Amino acid sequence: MTGRAPTAGAVGAMFDEHARAVFAFAARRIGRDLAQDVTADTFRVAVESAGSFDPSRGSSRSWLLGIAANHIRRYWRSESRRLAALARLPVGDGDDAHASSEQRLDAQRRLPQLLEAVAALPAADRDLFTLVAWERVSYREAADALGIPVGTVASRLNRIRALLASGGSDDD
Repeated sequence: MTGRAPTAGAVGAMFDEHARAVFAFAARRIGRDLAQDVTADTFRVAVESAGSFDPSRGSSRSWLLGIAANHIRRYWRSESRRLAALARLPVGDGDDAHASSEQRLDAQRRLPQLLEAVAALPAADRDLFTLVAWERVSYREAADALGIPVGTVASRLNRIRALLASGGSDDD
């Protein structure tokens, strides 16, 4: 750690600036109800461990998303059940002549397979995929949040995308 630990006011400023991003990340991964808990826990940990924040290692947003990712791993068991339940939902049969309706139906039919494939990813890959694909963080921010090199982010994402495109079966 270099420099002084952030003050309570500085952590409060981090909350004002990044609470929505932390909540959105958690909500997409584990649902809105648990996301509230993860967001609260993330900032509780940030206050308790403010001395461990080192701005030379990444942005405060990346630090907070990393804390949130750690909390989400604890909830993953519940998330796996939720994704499995979504994958079991019946898909409606619609005969709509409109292209946009057909596209929506096609996406709806593919959703269970995608959710199953994402659920089957190892936790580290799931975290990386959701940060970049759903949270739209940069490779640098994802690397900072997960504590991995940027080159590792790029190579893992290529592998994850290929795996998801192939239907989720990793024959390697």
